[in-house]
Amino acid sequence: MNKRLNVMIFSPLALENGRGGEISSIELASGLHKYYNLTLIDTNIFLSKKLLTKESILKKLKGAKRNDCIKFATLKILNRTFTFPYPWEILKLYKKIKENNIIYTSCFTIKTNLLMIFFSLLHRNAKFIIGFRKPLFSEKIFSLYNLKYRISILLFSLLKKRFYHHTISNHAKKFLENFLKQDKITHIIHGIELDNFRKGSIEKRRKGTLNFIYVGYLDNIHKGVGVLLNGIEKTLEENKNRKIFFEFCGTGPLEEKLKKLEGIYPQYIKYNGHVDYDKIPKFYNKNDVFLFSSRREPFGRVIIEALASNLIIVCSKTIGSVEILKGKEFAFFIKDLTPESFQKKICEIYDLWKSDPLKFKELQKSARNFAIRNYSFSKEIEMFKDLFDNIIKNG
Repeated sequence: MNKRLNVMIFSPLALENGRGGEISSIELASGLHKYYNLTLIDTNIFLSKKLLTKESILKKLKGAKRNDCIKFATLKILNRTFTFPYPWEILKLYKKIKENNIIYTSCFTIKTNLLMIFFSLLHRNAKFIIGFRKPLFSEKIFSLYNLKYRISILLFSLLKKRFYHHTISNHAKKFLENFLKQDKITHIIHGIELDNFRKGSIEKRRKGTLNFIYVGYLDNIHKGVGVLLNGIEKTLEENKNRKIFFEFCGTGPLEEKLKKLEGIYPQYIKYNGHVDYDKIPKFYNKNDVFLFSSRREPFGRVIIEALASNLIIVCSKTIGSVEILKGKEFAFFIKDLTPESFQKKICEIYDLWKSDPLKFKELQKSARNFAIRNYSFSKEIEMFKDLFDNIIKNG
């Protein structure tokens, strides 16, 4: 039934950025190309350094084809970067869109969203699905972030028949239901290829030491890493007799601060820099506890990866972490995002590890079982297939 259906996935950023949205586009293409005539298109827009090589992208696509990217002009003014699609590139993108029945993309900038709306008016037989993969509001009521999303949602609401919406959190779904019809909004879990995160042997990890790991961008504004580092420093200053070890994978503005801390405590901290995504499972598999310090996060992909690797979670309270982990005994939420809260929770888990190692191992096994039951990649693909089939059936 679906083999003749043409589906296009459009990534507003270059796949080489290698962040959550780009990885999701690659994985979605790799899972769906078996069932549809699939087109994957991205752009030449980069946020910072490239985290994925062309070779690694090709490997991840698993046979899915990556089409030519859409080129944008870049203009820098007062340390801000503005991008604009070339007119002939707009035409090129429309020609590709016109060949497809379903177009999936992420809610991005207002100009990109306007392009999708313009294309929907020209290509009336197509159905457009907009993915919301970020928090839909900021604590700053009058922020540009809030304004961007509210304008975008308003624009999409004007063309109700042609647009469907996908969220990776129930919280975002409920928010969108304030503005859009419920039957146009679908919550689909963000699945992980769990086979990449081997069980491993818990006993084979560093014996006699409790090992913590952080994986992700190293900034304080969004990821709260500055607070986490201060908490670790307080822990090491006041508890030098504890057998603990902290490992970090990622890049970002706080690299120098982390390197300085590593220089002071080389026997307790290891900074690995950027690690290719394919190699990340090896780092999860030699650790025991995952550290999550984000200030806001709609889902938290790394949480599922860590759970699948038998890791207990220490985490801040975000939309995503609460939705995934609320009430789970293998999740330890900090009271608030402060160094003292991290210090307290790290010591609490260490004491549990020392006093009741059997219970600690059971929590680790429960973490993996939970990830396998609820967040497999195959489950995500099946949910997308059902969504596409229903859209075409009821179109």
